[in-house]
Amino acid sequence: MTKKVIKLSANENCYGCSPLALEAIQKKYTDVHLYPEANPIALKGKLADKYGVTTKNIVVGAGSVSIIDGLIQTCVAHDEEVLTFENSFIAYGQFSKMHNRNCLFAPQSSLHCDPENLLPYINAQTRLIFIANPNNPTGTIISHTQLEGILIKVSKEIIVVIDEAYSEYVTDPSFPNSLELQKKHPNLVILHSFSKIYGLAGLRIGYGIMDELIATKVSRHLVPFSMNYLSYTAAIAALDDMIFLSQSAKANAEERDYLYNELIKLGYHTIVTHANYIYVWFDRNEEKKITYDMLFHHGIIICDLIIFGQEKALRITIGYKEANKKLISTLCGNII
Repeated sequence: MTKKVIKLSANENCYGCSPLALEAIQKKYTDVHLYPEANPIALKGKLADKYGVTTKNIVVGAGSVSIIDGLIQTCVAHDEEVLTFENSFIAYGQFSKMHNRNCLFAPQSSLHCDPENLLPYINAQTRLIFIANPNNPTGTIISHTQLEGILIKVSKEIIVVIDEAYSEYVTDPSFPNSLELQKKHPNLVILHSFSKIYGLAGLRIGYGIMDELIATKVSRHLVPFSMNYLSYTAAIAALDDMIFLSQSAKANAEERDYLYNELIKLGYHTIVTHANYIYVWFDRNEEKKITYDMLFHHGIIICDLIIFGQEKALRITIGYKEANKKLISTLCGNII
């Protein structure tokens, strides 16, 4: 009998996607011979209504990574710099390197992305700052006060990007109201994704909310028709299903507490997370490898953070109840 594999490595929504999105795809799949809209105005309109902005403030792309790529290409000259944190989303550094832009990495403070740590690295060449909130892979957040503080201190010529791909999972009331801050700081760009809580990772669709001038520049550099017909269709429908989002967030919060508490009981090094994954680190790389291999042997795939340049850490996606129980039982040696 083939062993059932439990994938807890890519921060996907283990509860799938909205039934409304699936229904919309089923209604439209016979139209895949048609090109998608070059300018997805219906989706932009829905997002603009959701956030109280205009369609000119919305950029939609094939995942939020396409917008990250566009921001680096259009807003940073070859002699200018990108700034972000170490131990954060790898795309910021990867795309900077791909486009021959220098990327500096500020240190974290106890696995937190303290914006004050960015200040010593800001110079005349700095044009773009990326802050993942919650941070991937640590799951920590910065507060509204912290984000406002860095926006006040940096030049308006520097674009600050707050990447909120996992924001729908956050329950902490100190989490920033980025839209309110954007009204006073037009150099703030907000990124969101349909890949995480919306469960549309396989369709590759994300969006950004930004000043019209920035949006115009970024849009010009996105690959035409990069967002496919079914992605666009599913995203529009998914925005109507607040019940699915609420249920996913609630279930994740419950399982997040369970995993964190059980890992602490077992003596693992971890930290309170605000997303749908949990960060675990080890004193020695050998200890990490033993844990990873044990779980893999029993059909549980987690993320070895060597891809983030970390030899002594793992990231575990928070799964559904039975998957999380199996993970903990396996770590206890009580295989189920």
